[in-house]
Amino acid sequence: RGLGVESKPELQRVLEHRRRNQLIRQKKEEEEAKKLQSPFEKELLKRHQRLDQLEKEQEKQEDHAPEFIKVKENLRRTSTVTGDEKAA
Repeated sequence: RGLGVESKPELQRVLEHRRRNQLIRQKKEEEEAKKLQSPFEKELLKRHQRLDQLEKEQEKQEDHAPEFIKVKENLRRTSTVTGDEKAA
């Protein structure tokens, strides 16, 4: 055929080149988006991360609570929901 063992078909080279360019463009866009974040957006992101962390800690604490406490909390929730439904 006259093709070298390590040479790739033209279509494959073009596709790889496009993928590489697309990844480079995507990384540049992400970096620009990070640079353009206002201080307000950064603070919101920090607050969101803190809230997520607090929720995870609460879930861990609830997992270690005795079963009767969990049941009692569930009963309180259902009783307030049924009480609200009766009032409405």
